[in-house]
Amino acid sequence: MRDYLTQVLESLMRTFDVKSIEIMGLRVVGAALILLAGFWISKILQRFLIHRLHKRDSEDDSAIGVYQIIIRIIALILSASLALHTLGIDLTHIFTTGGLFAVAAAFAMKTAAENFIAGLVIRVENEFKPGDVLAMSDGSMFMVKKIGLRATIVRSKAEGDLIVPNIDLIQNVISNYTYRDSLHRIETEVGVSYDSDLKRVKEILEHVCHKLQWRSRQVEPLVVLDGFGDSSVNFKVRVWIEDPWRAGRLRGQLNESIWWELKEAGIVIPYPQRDVHLVQETPVPTSVDIS
Repeated sequence: MRDYLTQVLESLMRTFDVKSIEIMGLRVVGAALILLAGFWISKILQRFLIHRLHKRDSEDDSAIGVYQIIIRIIALILSASLALHTLGIDLTHIFTTGGLFAVAAAFAMKTAAENFIAGLVIRVENEFKPGDVLAMSDGSMFMVKKIGLRATIVRSKAEGDLIVPNIDLIQNVISNYTYRDSLHRIETEVGVSYDSDLKRVKEILEHVCHKLQWRSRQVEPLVVLDGFGDSSVNFKVRVWIEDPWRAGRLRGQLNESIWWELKEAGIVIPYPQRDVHLVQETPVPTSVDIS
């Protein structure tokens, strides 16, 4: 048995190109420590990821599980490569072949990889979460339903579900109405006749705002005289709400309330007026030849 173990050790020493059993033992211990360190770092990264993502996206456990698997595989490959290198195994050819394969795979899966990384960035940086109300650069509004590995599912105001690639949410300018809080301002404009009592008009508009049951109590409504138009004196009315998704419907209710209150008070909302002047040109007499 001892002779067999001696032959095994001698074979290992020749394989790993070491001169003594002591050096061989140190390399084995070093490789084992590297593997343990890789396992430990992998666990720390997974715990950090779970803690970070569960803060704002606790419902999507499947995506979090995929991220955990990827972290575990990367940590295993790196630690195993370092451990084999410590043992004296030359991995140059393997790394060269693997590098070429990785480059080819990166070109083939460029779009998928970009969206995958973008999804991870969105989750880690807490830029969006399910339930957030977003506005695109063209003014269209969406609600986030689910952040996937490749794309994010959003609900439009037309009650349709759209699949948006994650990279688009990072590269484009997007407003998140619920990033810090859900407080949102709605604004409308109304013009009254120049014959109106402007002080009375402002009191009526402020009364309308304070009667609204759905307005936020965090910020007081604001009524300002915005300017003097061709046919009317223009006021702007600003009210804050706590549900940006209902902004369009609530703005309509605000307009209706303003209309009826002004009508009951006898305040005139004038029609646009244009003065048209007709100029009649004098006809030029023509000469008649009677010869």
